[in-house]
Amino acid sequence: MNRQNFKKSLLFSLVLISLSGFFVSGEIINKARAAIGLGITPVKVSHTLKPNQTTSGKIQVTNVSDQPVLVEPSVEDFMPLEGTYTIRYVGRAEGVTTVRDWIKFEPSKPFVLKENESKEVIYTINAPAGAEPGGHFGILFFKADKIAEGEGEQLKIGTRVGVLVFITVPGSHLQKGKILDFKAPLFVQKGPVDFTINFENTGTVHFEPKGVITIKNILGKKAGEVPVSGQVVLPTGVRDLSARWEAGFLLGRYRAALEIKDGEGNVLTAKSVSFYAFPIWYILGFAGGVLAVFYGLKLFRRKFSFKIKIAKK
Repeated sequence: MNRQNFKKSLLFSLVLISLSGFFVSGEIINKARAAIGLGITPVKVSHTLKPNQTTSGKIQVTNVSDQPVLVEPSVEDFMPLEGTYTIRYVGRAEGVTTVRDWIKFEPSKPFVLKENESKEVIYTINAPAGAEPGGHFGILFFKADKIAEGEGEQLKIGTRVGVLVFITVPGSHLQKGKILDFKAPLFVQKGPVDFTINFENTGTVHFEPKGVITIKNILGKKAGEVPVSGQVVLPTGVRDLSARWEAGFLLGRYRAALEIKDGEGNVLTAKSVSFYAFPIWYILGFAGGVLAVFYGLKLFRRKFSFKIKIAKK
């Protein structure tokens, strides 16, 4: 084989390899796009149940994959990690009965969802006679697995999504908490002003801190009010909350007072913080304007002089 034919063969081989790589990459991309996924609504539910009381609700499960999936419902318990806002799945919590034993599904067996198909799954919670007062926590899991074409066999690949369940059994439990820290920027030039709240749940049930921040100016007059929205904080848990005061022009010292209330509207905990507003750019702009007028008048007086003549009689 001469040198010219060798170059042509080499070029042809490289083209084939490139095309093969292209088709293989395309197949991999298509497989990646064929991911398995589920959508659920709502993402959390909360119930208050007395012993021997039963309640039920609905979860809408949607297949957001581009292929049919086999959906399997299940229940697990979870526990809050002390001093954090995270949770730990434990399968079954300690105790005679747990949330895992209290919840039943309808349908209770795995079911198939076609592409973009939705289905309502009914859950029923039955608090037993021996349910202990306080907070009980679980998660409703929905696992989706790909169905192999032709044989209908379940492959061991898929995804799992869950709905958090918060159950309160009335009795000798406490809804308590405290503000560990309440912060605002020490200096601001203008609004908005962001507040950070570090809250600890010291009670025995889950708690959604709600309250209000009242802002007063240096004269003690009310300048604004900001609601604090609730986010679930589990017992022994600590969580950062945030709030924003959508203020405009600010000047001077301000004091923000935060009050967190319990479910009955009683003040649970309170804290305050001070901050200062110094709109430096406005002040520099005003000072620059005053200087410009001052030197402008001075220059004008140099260029022009005015004399007043008094006529003699």
